[in-house]
Amino acid sequence: MATEQPRVHLTTVMHSPIRLAILGSLRHVQQVTFADLREALDLSPAELSRQLSILEQEEMVEIAKIRERRRPVTQVRLSGTGRERFEKYLVQLRMVVQADIH
Repeated sequence: MATEQPRVHLTTVMHSPIRLAILGSLRHVQQVTFADLREALDLSPAELSRQLSILEQEEMVEIAKIRERRRPVTQVRLSGTGRERFEKYLVQLRMVVQADIH
């Protein structure tokens, strides 16, 4: 009987290269501004917004609009659930790429 392949545990929401880069960047910070994340990933505002919307729908990220010195600022952070799901995803991804063929 064949053992279950680790790839079956990989969720496609995190598999997009852009969303993977967003989650990887957010993994190392408490929160970041939309502008800083956009600059770090070299994305257009529209593309980053679109990808963050997908992650927000999946409850992977939390987005908050605040005011700093009378200017609106958008803050982005990994949700607790998002952090946990992403860590599990990384474990499964490592298992996939390190799998031996017998």
